[in-house]
Amino acid sequence: MSPRHLLSVLISCVSLLQAEPAKRIDAAAFPTLQAAIDALPASGGIVTVPPGNYELIEPLIVRKGETRIVGSGASTHLINKNEEGKPALMVEPADIDTNKKSRIWRVQVADLRISGNPKSGDGIYAHGVHEIYLHGVSIDHNGANGIQLLDCEEDPRIADSILTYNALAGLQITGCHDIVVNGNHFEENQDALRCVDAFNLCANGNNIDDHLRHGIVIENTYGSVCSGNMIEECNGT
Repeated sequence: MSPRHLLSVLISCVSLLQAEPAKRIDAAAFPTLQAAIDALPASGGIVTVPPGNYELIEPLIVRKGETRIVGSGASTHLINKNEEGKPALMVEPADIDTNKKSRIWRVQVADLRISGNPKSGDGIYAHGVHEIYLHGVSIDHNGANGIQLLDCEEDPRIADSILTYNALAGLQITGCHDIVVNGNHFEENQDALRCVDAFNLCANGNNIDDHLRHGIVIENTYGSVCSGNMIEECNGT
């Protein structure tokens, strides 16, 4: 091993030793939910959010991978009071505005409710997140999409959730790959599920009812399976 290579290995080992390990954060110990999320180290961790109504004027922002945000079921209620079209929860790399190829990995959101108002944005907006996993969430009455996934190329999963009464799609997927949408309820959004410019959508076992426009829209999306869904009384297709 050359001296230069040995020095590089030693520096890497020191960096690993100095890296702060992932943390378990109890949001009740912090003045705001954003402060709790910001307390996570770069290595990520879990933020547990106790029951309660949490009014949001600005989006909660998650920028660190290997992170799980978990509530206490529907009793953990994020209420988006923003009237400037901003989402309740944003998940994206810190440098996504200057580096469109930037990505973070493995963010999970589970077991909570997000509601909005006619002037708010998406319930959850995720951009550039590989292996995002959203499950057990109730998302309703948002002024845009319930969930919007943009360029989450690697294996996004949305399961066992209920997406209702959102002004645009219950779930909007753009530029994602190898997508699983399974066992969700969609009711009275504009469209239930929209998947555009994507690859390999697997949509199974969803209940889709009473939409103001279309049920499922799959456009310019290749290699997909859409089966075993209940689709009823949509005003469009």
